[in-house]
Amino acid sequence: MLAQPDQAPLKRALFLIAAATVAVDAAWLCLVHFDIALFNYLTLVAAVPFLMGASAYYNRLRNEQALSAVFAASAFFTAFPAACCLLSYLLLTIAGPRIDTLLAGVDAQMGFNWVAVMGVASEHPTIMALLKAAYLSVLPQTLCLLLVLGWKQNIADIYGLCLALSFGAVITLTLWCLYPSFGAFSVFQLPPDVARGLGLALDTKYGADLVHMLEHGPGHLTPAELRGIIGFPSFHTLQSVLLIWYARNVGILRWPAIVLNGAVLFAVPVHGGHHLIDLFGGLAVSLIAILLADGLVARCTKQNGAEPAPNPANAITA
Repeated sequence: MLAQPDQAPLKRALFLIAAATVAVDAAWLCLVHFDIALFNYLTLVAAVPFLMGASAYYNRLRNEQALSAVFAASAFFTAFPAACCLLSYLLLTIAGPRIDTLLAGVDAQMGFNWVAVMGVASEHPTIMALLKAAYLSVLPQTLCLLLVLGWKQNIADIYGLCLALSFGAVITLTLWCLYPSFGAFSVFQLPPDVARGLGLALDTKYGADLVHMLEHGPGHLTPAELRGIIGFPSFHTLQSVLLIWYARNVGILRWPAIVLNGAVLFAVPVHGGHHLIDLFGGLAVSLIAILLADGLVARCTKQNGAEPAPNPANAITA
């Protein structure tokens, strides 16, 4: 059985990260007027105390530590991603100079022609449909992985996943605010026949809408309609890498995670409309986030009087 960390400091870390993000959003909304569906956001926030209460119940009264960790992670994933997504829209109002032209130039230097790739993709509708399904599966995958990690009693990786996502989000938002970008579909126009055959999760119109928001503000804000607006580094890449990494200790189920999220990585430039360099940026942020998160979890494991889990690299070849 894998060594388990002391949950108390890890829960505090998740709470502080989520609470700080929500507080920044709330302060910003109080200081500057935005058109926001406040009730929808308050509904999300209202669910958090119930999930935290369930975590405390299974920790203190039932001594079911894995269930306690799952509920704590559920509370985190209820509040933090929505708060980060809202924050990304608020950051549009102070973002620095847009760098999509520069990123497109880097792609060209690497020999990557986004328009040509999309033209080839439009000739393979079945593959495109499968890639779209993979691209849209990230959030359901996260929920499933949390449940599987709880079932496997792998508390360390539950917190590792949450912390890595939070560290990666902070790095991504910081870089993107300084130098915003929206992806290749905000730079290039696809031929009409190519665009019709793609069935994209996002499209060139959405790219134009993002450029308009950068110039004129985010408009109406509601969690039901907000989508990812960050180009570089690719947050979808970060999510897929984390899902692969934190599925490494779930036995045979790690292989579907590798295949499915490998497909997500292929889908990022196509269905996400990203520059290729966005994907490499996401990979770099993923590495930093995993090192920070797993380092913190390992420290809490040592402080709890247990030996750290075995080298994760060995799990891949086991």
